[in-house]
Order: sequence, then C-alpha cells, then structure tokens
Amino acid sequence: MNTLPLRQLCAYRAMHDGFSRCGLDLDAFLLGEGGMGSLDAVLPAETLADLFDAAWRHAVARTQDPAIGLRMTPRQPMIGLGGMAHLVMAAPDIRTALQRLERFTGVISPTTAMSVQLTEHQVRVGVEVSPGARPAASQRYDFMAYTVLQGIWWLLGQQMLPEQVSCPFPAPADTGPWEKAYGAPVQFGAAVYAMDFPRRLLDMPVPTADPMIADLSEQLAERLIAQQGGSLVARVREVIARQLSRGDPRREQVAAELRMSERTLQRHLSDQGTSFQDLVDETRRETARRLLEAGGATPTEVSFALGFADPSTFYRACKRWFGCSPSEFRCAP
Repeated sequence: MNTLPLRQLCAYRAMHDGFSRCGLDLDAFLLGEGGMGSLDAVLPAETLADLFDAAWRHAVARTQDPAIGLRMTPRQPMIGLGGMAHLVMAAPDIRTALQRLERFTGVISPTTAMSVQLTEHQVRVGVEVSPGARPAASQRYDFMAYTVLQGIWWLLGQQMLPEQVSCPFPAPADTGPWEKAYGAPVQFGAAVYAMDFPRRLLDMPVPTADPMIADLSEQLAERLIAQQGGSLVARVREVIARQLSRGDPRREQVAAELRMSERTLQRHLSDQGTSFQDLVDETRRETARRLLEAGGATPTEVSFALGFADPSTFYRACKRWFGCSPSEFRCAP
C-alpha cells in the first residue's frame, strides 16, 4: 500500500539520480509517455510497479543497454533509503542493518521487499520487486540489488563481494556486465534474485553505529509501517472475504492476488502482530455474525458460505467464537 506522493518516494529519488547520471530525464518520461499528471500524485503500488517498469524499458530503448540497471545506481547508495538511511547507518553490525532493511523495506519502497536467509556457511540477501500488469523489468531487480550491495560496501567502508548471484530472468547475450559488477559467478534463470555472502559478513561492525539514533529511527519506521500495514490488513481481509465461498482461503492465493510473495505477506502481517490464519478466523467470525443476524440463510448454508468443508466444523467454530451453537446464536435476544 502506497501512502506517499511519487516525488517523496525513496525509490523515485534513487531512480531520478541514476537516470540523470546517464543523461536521461525521468520526470519528462513520467509526465509524458508515463501519463502522470503530477509528480505529487499518490499512486497504488500496482500502478507504481507498472510505471517503474515502463521507465526502465524506456531507459533500455534509449541506451540499447540491457545492463543499464547496474549502471544507474545512485551516486550515494543511501539516497535509496531516504529518511530510513539512519536506521541502517546507526546499526551496530551488518546483521542488524540487514534485519532492519528486511523489516522496513516497505517504508522505503512499496514495490520492493528484501529477505535475509541463513545457512550453515552463507547468508542470502534476496531482493523481490512487485510486478504490475506485466512481468517486472529485469532492470528493476538489477537496480535495487546492486544499490543494496553498494550500500553494504558503503556501510563497511570496503568491498565485500558476494560468492554467487542469482537472477530470475533469462541470460542475456553478454553476461559480462553482471559478472564484472558483482565480481562473482551469476546464475540466470533462477527462482529469485539473491546475493550469497559468507556468514562472517553478518558480524562485521558498522563504523557509524549510534544506539540513540537507531532507537529514534526505529520508532519512526514503526509508525510508518503501522500506517501501511493497517491498510494491508484491510486488503488481506477483503481478499479472504471474496475467497471464502470457494473453500478454505490459502495464503499463496491471497499473496498472488496482492502481487507479493508468501514470505513478504507473512512478514508484513507479523510486523502488525497478526497472521494470515488469524485474519481468516476473524473474517469468518464477522461474516458468520452478519449472516446469522440477517437470518436469510440456514446454518448449513452459512457454513458453506464461510468455506467450511462440513457443518460440524462451523458448529465448533461458533462455539469458540460466540459460546453457543449457530441456532442458539440466531435465537438469542
């Protein structure tokens, strides 16, 4: 859910800086071919994804360079974090910085998510971009991932090359720009866009660490994510309500309709102190209350309208929700 005008989005500011470095006018495209009436418009996340994709395809057409996403990262990687830059700059180590980025990426860009996964010997930093009506442009992945990498280098004050990079798009005719940029083997056609580092990266200290600034920045991020998360919870419940009559709502189906991964959906709901199953239960309870109070359907019909496989499951749920059976609830004064 996007709540900010385009001009205020960190992702826009980072792209604007990168486009200008390559002699391209992002604003002229957005207000022209992009069809925007104003850079101060607040756009839904899906519309933003389409707009960003169109801008990147425009950049490729103008430069004839499919690797342009790697070359257009901002002059200062912290530009891409905006007001959240202090959140990671004040972290005591890279582990904490990455965890904060993973948690609060939605504040930085409503069309991007990050993930941090640990194995015995490696840490995988993943970047996910939301698609619009068409598959996401590969340059959006390149731009975001390489900006994250440069941000890690900036925080450390030194380069720490990944051991391997995975890209979720077909291999280009010339893979050299990717291998040169990352200094590592690049696997194309992968399931995700990710950079694999040795685990020792996590314990490397951040020279700009400041506990007081970190605390203040996290409080600000919490407030911002709460505003966006509340809207996400409402959207999830809307999708669940539409799917109830088809059977038990499934998290992967809801995530797909919201154009995000299951992992991203689960993380954002967890940040809001809830879960997908909690929202399914709450939506069923409120729908059951409304249908039983209306009195136009039998308990069996209500059961199937809520997606339960059999009426006995609905009966037990009513006992848990209301302390009585469906028939008793309907007859209560």
